[in-house]
Amino acid sequence: MSTTYVATRIALSASAQAAFITYAASATNATSIAATSDAIDLGGLVDGFIANASLGLTVSAASAATVMTGQEALQVVQGCALAATLCTASDWIDLTGKGLSLGGASFTQSITPTEVKLFTTGSMLVSGVSVESLRLRWDASTISPPASVGSTGSLTVTAAVPESGTWALMLAGIIAAGGIARARRRFLG
Repeated sequence: MSTTYVATRIALSASAQAAFITYAASATNATSIAATSDAIDLGGLVDGFIANASLGLTVSAASAATVMTGQEALQVVQGCALAATLCTASDWIDLTGKGLSLGGASFTQSITPTEVKLFTTGSMLVSGVSVESLRLRWDASTISPPASVGSTGSLTVTAAVPESGTWALMLAGIIAAGGIARARRRFLG
């Protein structure tokens, strides 16, 4: 069995407010294959972001092969509450139930000898998760019968723009702080 992993990374910068990562994994005559991309460091703890994930899957076998995983789907987005360089293996958690997991828990080849499938989430607002770093995890823990499998994944992340109500609340807070400072100067002066 030969396995190949390739990963690329672009960090999220304050000016661009967007980042993109990809990975590729492949194996010949494989019974399992797993890969993890590099990480996107969001530059600070966030609890909302816009994501778009995709998964390309190629399965080649003479008879229909089934690719299964022990996680929510063949590809999941993982998050860490720390900067990417500080995250250990135990710090990464699967962001399940957020609509970012792709490929289903199992995929059965229906076209032989080779089937190619593309899965995509589309642009999704993810909220309620506090993370500083994100990455992709691919896991085909069981491939039966053995097959040649290739996968490519991508994740694009954009900082979530606050809603107009949030902007109004921040503006009201700034105005109130200015009013308090002005009243304090009058009182003391």
